[in-house]
Amino acid sequence: MKIMNMQDLLGQYKIDVKYVKDFIDNDPVEIQELFYRRDEILKNFDNLTWKEIKEFLSIEKELSKYLKKIKQKYPLLYEKIVEPQNEYLKTKLIDIFVTF
Repeated sequence: MKIMNMQDLLGQYKIDVKYVKDFIDNDPVEIQELFYRRDEILKNFDNLTWKEIKEFLSIEKELSKYLKKIKQKYPLLYEKIVEPQNEYLKTKLIDIFVTF
């Protein structure tokens, strides 16, 4: 997958999350791509602007509606990829709130 600039990556991630309900039951590759994009955003989290952080958290709120089903359908993916990403995001958010 080609690395995109952050706005393009956030835009694609938003589209993926918007349509996750359409492919959650039959397309594990698309689910992996969604979390690949999420990982790329998280790797660059410190470089996000406040506007980008707000947009990302809005997308995360929508994604959270589907995490339970993803965990049930793809337990290995969830354990190996999603849980570490969730923990990393939690740490980053704690850092933001502690410094302000």
